[in-house]
Amino acid sequence: MDLNQREQLLQAVFENAPLGIAIADPEGRFVEINRAFLEMLGYAREEALRLSFTDITHPDDRVETRRLSDEVRSGKSSSYQQEKRCVTGAGGFIWAIVRATSLRDAAGSVRYWLGIIENITDRRQAEKERQQMAAQVQQAQKMEAIGTLAGGIAHDFNNLLMAIQGNISLLMLNKEPHHRDTAYLKNIETAVQRASELTRQIVGFARGGKYEVRITDLNQVLAKTADMFGRSKKEITVHTHLQRDLWPVEADQGQIEQVLLGMFVNAWQAMPDGGELRLTSTNAVLAPDDPLKPLDAAAGRYACIAIVDTGVGMDATVQARIFEPFFTTKVASQATGLGLSSAFGIIQNHRGFITVQSQPGRGSIFRIYLPAAGEEAAPLPPPPARRRADKTARIILLVEDEGIVADIGRQMLERLGYQVLVAQSGAEALTLFAQHQAEIDLVILDMIMPGMGGGVVFDRLHSLSPETPVLLSSGYSLNGQALDILRRGCRGFIQKPFNIEQLEQKISEVLSSF
Repeated sequence: MDLNQREQLLQAVFENAPLGIAIADPEGRFVEINRAFLEMLGYAREEALRLSFTDITHPDDRVETRRLSDEVRSGKSSSYQQEKRCVTGAGGFIWAIVRATSLRDAAGSVRYWLGIIENITDRRQAEKERQQMAAQVQQAQKMEAIGTLAGGIAHDFNNLLMAIQGNISLLMLNKEPHHRDTAYLKNIETAVQRASELTRQIVGFARGGKYEVRITDLNQVLAKTADMFGRSKKEITVHTHLQRDLWPVEADQGQIEQVLLGMFVNAWQAMPDGGELRLTSTNAVLAPDDPLKPLDAAAGRYACIAIVDTGVGMDATVQARIFEPFFTTKVASQATGLGLSSAFGIIQNHRGFITVQSQPGRGSIFRIYLPAAGEEAAPLPPPPARRRADKTARIILLVEDEGIVADIGRQMLERLGYQVLVAQSGAEALTLFAQHQAEIDLVILDMIMPGMGGGVVFDRLHSLSPETPVLLSSGYSLNGQALDILRRGCRGFIQKPFNIEQLEQKISEVLSSF
């Protein structure tokens, strides 16, 4: 191969190489570029030859480029590699790996620069999406674990409150209204009620905490809650824009009001000097790959509420933690620690999700997505005919695994005039029921028990005697599992802690339908 053929071959390789290649003078001004370089960055050849490596380097990356090139010039290295943004002819940029090598003369001075440019924009985007997906999965797993923990704590705490409340109820039965102990007992009862309200918030955060679900018009709930909030916070200007024909949702209206009010208060606290709160409702259809949708959320139709404030905003670190229980940026006297975490859990329990966008000094946008309702859920089955004409239950089977709760429950029922059989496990309950089936008028069944849970016990009791009423009791709220048991024929639900009057009323309600 003669010299001319060799030069032609090298020129063909240079021009047709799949990577961008540029040759520059000692100051970095281009003297030759190949076709891939022009196509990659979108320049005409004449335009590119008037530029330099500095010109095509994004301003935020130039300091590092100069540092690396100075090291080569000083002889510390013969080449460098940098991942940076390269400015395109259209004014945008691509991400690229640039490998620059110095070509020196006999005296060792840089005669030319050889630059190899590889476009990695797609790779960077794919890696960014992978990291975002991994972060979403990690966040979902973390919130799932926290929710499970919160639910368990709330359940156990409610059992302890049940023992306290039960003893108070029994003590107050023996006290005259003006007895010196009555005021103290009522103070304790008030504290129990406040503690119970706290566990309701925790249960709201825990997975599964819904009470009364029905077809709901979010526009009505939003307008009602916004009006109530606006009357109490005159320093905040509230703007409401509601979409006509907003898709209805299946929701617990009380809990959705709790979510909205809590988020309005959160926005108000972010605007200490006053501001604007913009509330909008829209219909939204989310595709499986929609970037707005968390990985664990279903695609489909949603009703969306946007809450936009003009407050102080949040940085990325705060945004990553705002839904964690007891995380707060407020001073201790202003913080409850459960507002946004409870909202997160309630919306998640409704098969929805919340997104947030915020920047320091630019306010925040929270969006609540709730699945649009399909057909209305089937009503509970009608109560079966009572096997006795007498509607006053005299024998009650109390199924409760916690010894202290079982004991106080027995005493409360006996003070109400009932005979009580106590079972502290599912197996014992089935044995007692088989022995006394003809005499038992009502079963009060704890939902969460080790071994054989309340759902299994109910199904077996119901198969033995469908007409015997069962009242479900739990330290959890009326969640999905409890609702399923109710739909299978259970006649009522009472949440711990309850006092003796609430117990009497619930028993009366259950038995009055027979």
